[in-house]
Amino acid sequence: MHRTTGTRGIRRWVLGGASLALAATMVACGSDDSGGEDTSAAGTSASEASADPAEFCEASVDLEAAFSMGPGADETAPPEEQQAALEEFGATVEPLLGDVEDTAPEEISDTVTQATGIVREALSGGDPSILEGPEFQQADDEIDEYMLAECGYEQVEATGVDYEYEGLPDTIPGGVVAITFTNEGEEMHEIGLARINDDVTMPVEEVLAQPEEQVFSMIQLAGVTFAMPGESETTFLRMEPGRYGAACFIPQGTTHDHEGEGPPHFTLGMFAEFTVE
Repeated sequence: MHRTTGTRGIRRWVLGGASLALAATMVACGSDDSGGEDTSAAGTSASEASADPAEFCEASVDLEAAFSMGPGADETAPPEEQQAALEEFGATVEPLLGDVEDTAPEEISDTVTQATGIVREALSGGDPSILEGPEFQQADDEIDEYMLAECGYEQVEATGVDYEYEGLPDTIPGGVVAITFTNEGEEMHEIGLARINDDVTMPVEEVLAQPEEQVFSMIQLAGVTFAMPGESETTFLRMEPGRYGAACFIPQGTTHDHEGEGPPHFTLGMFAEFTVE
């Protein structure tokens, strides 16, 4: 769902963290224990009887929220520091992984198992780029399709073009929202979402014009998803009532294998504002 790029600092870890979050929603409830066919069948039956899609959906959203900011290090840190941050981060989210394991429905367990192995490899090996592979991406898409069909969350479809958003509504109901972002532009685009602090009255365009440190003091990051030209990606966010901004921070000229050297897309008009009620 979320593919990493060569972007800098906190954005690199935000994107990488989101990738890990969505992959980690795919923890399987299947077992590798050896045994006869009757024992295996009994285990499957019990899983089917006890799995509650609603519980899985909520556990998945909670886990994605925990992953949304990623490990506490950026790409400029020494390799050993980045690896230590990944290991600490993995230990922190392990209880949430367990919750998703315990609630995963049987019909997606094989897909979840496959994706989970890739996620754990990314955490232990310190290389989130393995989440860009087709094996993970296919599994991730299948989980998205399941959650869109079964979770009953509010669904919002937004489109990115060069350089603006289309289809983003003025108001969105509060709670968990599934945001599907489709890129119809020629460059890579993202939709980064943040809740603007209640004491901030300036429009999102003015907020984005402030120095970076000041911007982050005026907002609370909610999540991000991005897509290559012609692709769609979905993210599930728990959104509290308030005023929100959407913006694309990707540099102009960025493609799948090349980071552009132009200004961030939001400076070219790729931003929007909406309210969660």
